[in-house]
Amino acid sequence: MAAVHLLGWDEQQAYDELLYWDSVIQRGHRLLPEDYDRYEELRYWYDCLCYEEELRQYHEYVASIGTVEEKPQVEEPVAPPKHISAHDRIVMAKHSEVYPSAEDLEAVQTIVSHVECALKAASDQIDAPKADDRVLRGVMRVGLVAKGLLLKGDAKLELVLMCSNKPTVALLKQVAEKLSEQLEVGIRTTCPQDAAVTVKSNSESVLCLIIHLTSPLFRMEQTGRLTSGERCPSASIDDPPDVLDRQKCLTALASLRHAKCFQAKISQLNSALVVIRVTRDLCYRVPSWTPLLGWPLELLVEKAISTCERQMGVGESFRRVLECVASGILLQDGPGLKDPCEKEEVDATAALTPQQREDITSSAQLALRLCAFGQIHKVLGMDSRPKARRHMAAILKENTGRRCGCRKFLKFQKLTDDLNMNAVMRLNQYKPGLDYKLISQTGPVHEPVFTMTVELNRKTYEATGPSKKAAKVNVAIKVLQDLGLPTGPDPKAEPVEAEDQKSAGAAAAPRPEGSGQGPILTKNGKNPVMELNEKRRSLKYELSSETGGSHEKCFVMEVEVDGQKFKGRGSNKKEAKAYAALAALEKLFPENDGASSFYKGGMKKKVTYTDMVTRAPHSLLPGFGPRQPSAPCWTAHPGIRHHPGNSLRLGVPGLGAQQRGPRPGPR
Repeated sequence: MAAVHLLGWDEQQAYDELLYWDSVIQRGHRLLPEDYDRYEELRYWYDCLCYEEELRQYHEYVASIGTVEEKPQVEEPVAPPKHISAHDRIVMAKHSEVYPSAEDLEAVQTIVSHVECALKAASDQIDAPKADDRVLRGVMRVGLVAKGLLLKGDAKLELVLMCSNKPTVALLKQVAEKLSEQLEVGIRTTCPQDAAVTVKSNSESVLCLIIHLTSPLFRMEQTGRLTSGERCPSASIDDPPDVLDRQKCLTALASLRHAKCFQAKISQLNSALVVIRVTRDLCYRVPSWTPLLGWPLELLVEKAISTCERQMGVGESFRRVLECVASGILLQDGPGLKDPCEKEEVDATAALTPQQREDITSSAQLALRLCAFGQIHKVLGMDSRPKARRHMAAILKENTGRRCGCRKFLKFQKLTDDLNMNAVMRLNQYKPGLDYKLISQTGPVHEPVFTMTVELNRKTYEATGPSKKAAKVNVAIKVLQDLGLPTGPDPKAEPVEAEDQKSAGAAAAPRPEGSGQGPILTKNGKNPVMELNEKRRSLKYELSSETGGSHEKCFVMEVEVDGQKFKGRGSNKKEAKAYAALAALEKLFPENDGASSFYKGGMKKKVTYTDMVTRAPHSLLPGFGPRQPSAPCWTAHPGIRHHPGNSLRLGVPGLGAQQRGPRPGPR
């Protein structure tokens, strides 16, 4: 073929012909099969020419500096996003376990650099008689070294040595001999059946560097025969008798294409390198995933991450890879993975058997179920989940004592004063996860007394209250006071003990302000906004500020009365408005207005029928006085009368006479 005589072409003539065919294609013309083959040969020749020029410049640079001083090509892990989820933290913890140490990377870089320099010197010695036509064109890194996917324990490194003509067994032995002369340490063996030379290091971490010999003529020959429709034989007629295995040389060329594609597409994706390393470790640990190692796994991760429209963290990316496999992409009737490095439609997972495809899919579905139940550490082969970072105030308290904890709390208190937090919430900020226990319940049914306890720093605190919630708040106040921390913004009530309740008799015990929120009323039993509106008409309430998160808002309302401004604060606008009106009433009308201590202090106690009958005067509770034998008892509503005969008569004005009779049955 004409491809064999590429080296004898006139460069200017070939370049002009390539420009001509490019112009023909750009004008929209279709080329004949033989013209298209010619165009492909010229294009490949030009690409090889450009590559040789870049390689020559690289060798000149290495010779000028004397020694090779380049950083390892293994890239550092991608920085995780600012918001780190639980899955991101676990995946990054696993990645730190499997990522090689700096000493391992240095050993890899040392052996690769020494072999590259030795191959350059060997190439100069082999090409000395005929310097115009080099036998060895260059050496490239492929596999894990070029892609930066090394893990702890990986000892197989690969290089590809490009030859002008098809490599033979004689050339393989000659390269091995030259390497023996250049390398001072290491064991060198030739493998003609694998078309490679193996170099092993003598260091503690035994590294095996495999040098594959190949030539672009194999690829050109294969492309030309497939285009013409002929079947590719195992060897060409013009090949030397001792030519190396053709399939091994094609595999080496494929690995070179894979390395270039990986550096151009996959390495640029966010978190792709971390996910591939973690998934490679999964393939080593789980036997059903082992057939997926190599180029198919890298294409799978690239397809799973690149198809997402937004950037993902490492945890979400790893889970997306599992979802992609669990959806059946590897099954026989699935879409498969198209190899972008091949001109024909080639499935990268064609070597997998149907049983292997089923096993991988089933394993991915099981891994997804574990992730859904918060057990991703089992999928990654970790004994337990990595511990979350402890609260900073607790760490400071353990290290430097109580005083540091107080300063930390007070610093945070400045930000949370406007959130109207009660004592339980404040104590939970200082020491989350406390266990409140109900010890006892005493007193009558209508006035119970609950006793709650909590343990902190091996000390037990106890307090009581008229309800479980109030007792919990009281014991939290006790703990905060003992620690020297503020119990809340301007607390107006102290925790109530059992002795205080006994001395108070049947009266209701006061509660802390944060224990509950009842109706805000004045001493006259009216809403503060309505009572202020009766005294000053057309008042305008404005929202002064709004702070806090979505789950704990704090609003500040402002009203101007008689030239003075009054503010109120609450968890909603209505409550803040009521407190603003209450402040105005207490300031401008102190003699007959203001909030009642019962309603303002906390949640209103439930009043039962028995309490109203036994405590309140009958004259103040219409409808609940002593029953008269004949006269009807009127309720608070003027239109409803209760007769002794267990019947209900409606006296609402406007109803007809027929609607005023007794109801058909007893109520």
